[in-house]
Amino acid sequence: MPAPSPLQLTAAFAPIDEAMAAELIGRTHGLAVRSIARLATERDDTFRVRTDRGTVVAKFAHPLDTAATIEGQLMVLAALEREHPGLPVPRIVLARDGARSVAVDDDAGDARLLRVLTHLEGETLGAAPRPLSALRALGALHARLAAAIAAIGDAEPALHGAATPWNLLHLEHYGPHVDGIAQPELRDEAARVIDRVGRSVLPRAAALPAPLAHNDLHGDNVLVQPEPFAVTGVLDFGDMTRTPRVADLAVAASYARGRVSATSDPWAAARAYVAGYEAEQPLTDEEHALLPELVLLRLAQRGILNSAIAAANPAAAAYASRNLSAIARDLRELGASIPSTIGASE
Repeated sequence: MPAPSPLQLTAAFAPIDEAMAAELIGRTHGLAVRSIARLATERDDTFRVRTDRGTVVAKFAHPLDTAATIEGQLMVLAALEREHPGLPVPRIVLARDGARSVAVDDDAGDARLLRVLTHLEGETLGAAPRPLSALRALGALHARLAAAIAAIGDAEPALHGAATPWNLLHLEHYGPHVDGIAQPELRDEAARVIDRVGRSVLPRAAALPAPLAHNDLHGDNVLVQPEPFAVTGVLDFGDMTRTPRVADLAVAASYARGRVSATSDPWAAARAYVAGYEAEQPLTDEEHALLPELVLLRLAQRGILNSAIAAANPAAAAYASRNLSAIARDLRELGASIPSTIGASE
């Protein structure tokens, strides 16, 4: 399935306010709302809700998100709960009629799909610098989660995930928008990566198997307990798609440097993350060789798409653009010393 253009990713919608959200949650799920607070997101309306039955997270999907896409995410969460109860992912809170999601109308008359999930405790991984050992632990958990999602995706019926411009291999859907980046340094660095990787790396990556993958395991989607360190939650399955496992790993590894204190080796954090992953799921020599350039490509992709979101949607601009300066720095400094490989064959 081809991915949509960033225009769909950036399509505006009428936000649901807290009062309306509380009323809808009470009506569809029979929960008495005691307090409700909006959570910052790029593309939907998400709320932390304290109810008579504990704290939950309510997500009202973007009007353009299809029922099939949302149901695919919920099928994976249900299968993870059933088959891998030890993995720290949200559980589905069923509606009063037993449904996993419910169609509701917002103030603009647009149909929105509401799903309610359990609330997981912890602080975000990105809330404070972490030791390299924490990244190794997260990498190991990522490998276990990746294997579980891949197996679920290949069961009957097979799942294909979202048609999303966040799929790293779909360069044709985000690369042409590089000129839309406002910051000159970030624009130039991203353009250089796209030109180089598009010619030399993506054809090799596209030849690899493409299982279903989380595809968005970054610091704001991971909850942790800091002392002793433990991962308490992996969130946001909205960008699940079929992509090579090395691309899914590169997505996560691209955020690693921003989660640790400064080190003399700009690639140290990515190496620690990959080492943890490989303790559970060893990579092939080809995957080791592809990783560095795919990490840089993910940084370029983030610069392009977050710039597009910020330009098109003023309500999401602050959230979408919050990391653009760090992305430019990482592209410059990681790009100055690209290793030939990351992993066991180094």
